[in-house]
Amino acid sequence: MSDQVLGIIPARIASTRLPQKPLHRIAGRPLLEWVWRRVRAIDLLDTLVIATDSDEVASVARDFGADVVLTSADHPSGTDRVAEVAFSAPFADHEIIVNVQGDEPLLSSLALQGALDCVHGGGWDIGTCATPLQDQAEWRDPSVVKVVTGARGRALYFSRAPIPHPREGEPRFGIEGPWLRHVGLYVYRRGALRSWVDLEPSRLERVELLEQLRPLEAGLGIGVAVVPEAEGGVDTLDDARRVEARLIEWERSGYV
Repeated sequence: MSDQVLGIIPARIASTRLPQKPLHRIAGRPLLEWVWRRVRAIDLLDTLVIATDSDEVASVARDFGADVVLTSADHPSGTDRVAEVAFSAPFADHEIIVNVQGDEPLLSSLALQGALDCVHGGGWDIGTCATPLQDQAEWRDPSVVKVVTGARGRALYFSRAPIPHPREGEPRFGIEGPWLRHVGLYVYRRGALRSWVDLEPSRLERVELLEQLRPLEAGLGIGVAVVPEAEGGVDTLDDARRVEARLIEWERSGYV
C-alpha cells in the first residue's frame, strides 16, 4: 500500500454507561491498552496514535508505550477528535486515516483489512465494516446499529431499527443474507474526512443519532466490507466481563 496510513484511537474519559471507560481494567490492563496492543499486533498501519483530551488518559497511555496527542475537550464526536490529529502538521503526509474505536479490543485483522481495502482498492471515500446479524433479538435491539448495502457493497442506510424488514415471513440470518450489524471502524481518505467534519449534523443523523448518516446524506460513498464474524466492543460492565474472558482465552492460546 503506497499511501501512508495513520491510525488514531480516540479516547474520551467521559462515559455514561461505564465510568472512565478507557482506563477500566480488564485482565490486568486498561481497556485502552488492549485496543492499542491489538491494533499494533494486526500491523496494517504506518503510524498509530492515541487522541485524548484527558491528561490522566495521556499519562497512562504513555506509560504503556503509546504515542499520544492531546486534543481539544470541545469535540462533539470521536470523528472530530480524529480530524484534529489527522490535519495537524506532524501527520500531513498520511493520505489514509483510520478511526479505531477505543472500546474494541477484539478487533479482527479481517475487519481492518476489509475497511482499508474499501478505500484503497475499492475506490470509496470512506470504508467501514459489517458482520451478519445472528438472531431476532440482535436485529430488533436499538443499541445494535444495522446497515443495508447495495450490490457493490455501498452503504445505503444505517439504522437502529430492524432493517431490512421483510414484508412477509421473518429474516433468515446468515452470511449470504442482507441483515448486517455495523462494526464501528472507519477508514477515510483525507479529503473525505475533511468533508465529513465540515458538514453540519444532518436531518437523518439527528433522528437516528448516528453520525455516519451525515456523509451518507451528503453523497459521500461509504464502502462496507462484510466479515464472517466480529466481536462486540465494551459499553457496559457486562461487556467488560465478556471481553475479559475472551482476552484471557486469547492470551492462553498465544493469540495476543
